[in-house]
Amino acid sequence: MLTVALSPALLAQPLDQQKADAQREVEALQQKLEDSMERYNYACERLSETKGAIETNKEQISDAEAQLAVNKGRLNKRARAMYMSRHNRFVDVVANSKNFDEFLVGLDLTKKVSNQDANLVAEVKAARSQLEEARSSLENQKAEREAATKEMSAAKSAVEGDLSSAQGKLANVEEQVRQAMVARAAAASSSSSRRNSVPSDPISRRTRPPGAPHGGVVGVAYDQLGKPYVYGGSGPDVFDCSGLTMYCYRVGAGISLPHSATAQMYCGPSPAMSELAPGDLVGFRNGGHVGMYVGGDEYIHAPSTGDVVRVASLSSRSVTGTCRPD
Repeated sequence: MLTVALSPALLAQPLDQQKADAQREVEALQQKLEDSMERYNYACERLSETKGAIETNKEQISDAEAQLAVNKGRLNKRARAMYMSRHNRFVDVVANSKNFDEFLVGLDLTKKVSNQDANLVAEVKAARSQLEEARSSLENQKAEREAATKEMSAAKSAVEGDLSSAQGKLANVEEQVRQAMVARAAAASSSSSRRNSVPSDPISRRTRPPGAPHGGVVGVAYDQLGKPYVYGGSGPDVFDCSGLTMYCYRVGAGISLPHSATAQMYCGPSPAMSELAPGDLVGFRNGGHVGMYVGGDEYIHAPSTGDVVRVASLSSRSVTGTCRPD
C-alpha cells in the first residue's frame, strides 16, 4: 500500500521500469509458449498419421491372412485329391503317353499343378510377413512419436507455468502503477478524465474496414476480431493461431487445413511477398506462428495467451513462409 509521504513521481518511475521489464518477460514467454504449442500440435499431427497407418496395416494383414487361409484350403483339398487318385493319375499318364518323352511331360505337368498351388501359398505368406514387418516398424514409430508428444506436452506445461507466474507479477506491478497514478492525480488535483486509459493498440480493436470483402476467408477472419486466444481453440468462440486460420478456411472456403502452423505452410503454393493476396497465410518463426494476410500491410492473427484476435502490421514482423491453400 502506498504511503502519502512518498512522492508519487519518484514512486512511479521505478514501477514503470518494473512494468516494462515484466511486460518484456511476459511477451518473451508468450512467444516461447507459442513455439512450444506449435511443436506439440505438430507432434500430435504426426502421431495421428502413424495411428492411421497402423489401422490401415491391420486391415491389410487381416486381408492377407484371409487370403492365405483360402489358398491353404485349396492346396489341402488338391493334395488330398491327388493323394487319393495318385495311382489312377499315374496309370492315366502311362496309358496316354505314346512314348517315354510324353510320359515325362505328363508327370511334369502333374508336379507343376502342385507346385503352382504351393507357390501361391508361399507368395501370400511372404506378403503377410512384409506386412508384419511394416506393423513392427509402425509400432516403433508410434512409440517414438508418443514419447515426443509427451515431451512436447511437458515442455508446454512448464512454459505455461512460467508464463502464469510472469503474468501474475505483471498484474501486481500494473496495480501498483495504477495506485501511483491515482496518488499522483490526487496530489496534483487532476481531473478524473486524466485517468481514462487510451487504447495502446487501436489496430487490435479495429472492425472490418468498408473496403474489406464481405465474404470468403477474409470476411470470416474479420468477424473473429476481439475473440480470446485459447491454446487448442479452433472456434467459434476461442482460437489459437492455426485454429483461427483453420476455422476461417473451413467456414469461408470449405477447405480443410491441419491444426498446425507448420503443416499449414505446406497446404498450397507459396506466393512471393510481392504477390500476396488477401486470404493468403503468412508464417513466422519458421512455422511457429501463422496469420492471414488481409491486404495492405496488415494481417489478422490470434497472438498468444491473454490476448485476442487482432489486426497487426505485417512489416513489424519477419515473415518466414507464405501459403495459398488450395
